[in-house]
Amino acid sequence: MQSFKEVLNDMLVTVYHKILRVEEDFLQKGVGAGLTIREMHMIEYIGRAGKNGRTLSEIAEFLEVARPSVTVSVRKLEQKGFLTRNGSAQDGRVVLITLTREGRKVFMLHMHFHMIMVNELESELCEEEKNVLIRVITKLDKFFEKSIEATT
Repeated sequence: MQSFKEVLNDMLVTVYHKILRVEEDFLQKGVGAGLTIREMHMIEYIGRAGKNGRTLSEIAEFLEVARPSVTVSVRKLEQKGFLTRNGSAQDGRVVLITLTREGRKVFMLHMHFHMIMVNELESELCEEEKNVLIRVITKLDKFFEKSIEATT
């Protein structure tokens, strides 16, 4: 019989790979065909800002990559028709990245996919299980946050 640690490790690895596979399938078969997972995360982050958009620095900080890398990615996503650059009305030196119509379409479909997943899980859990799940994922998130801080 496997120990708790072995079972948990196997489950975490399996769930991680399944999440990646589902995300990749969505990106290859859906409206966002040809997008990478990192590009989809960028679109999602920008989409969450609504019409306000995000600056290159905000995107770089969120993705935890260098600003020049974000510039390259934004350029690629502009060429693919998902993003556009706009000057800020408050400060002309600031460039805001926003979603195009096609970018909003991909963002909304991706968010819809996430909501289906969350709704399905929610329907399977009682209130106590929901509370436990939130506490466990919060602890898992804190572990990863500490691990990230330790490497930087």
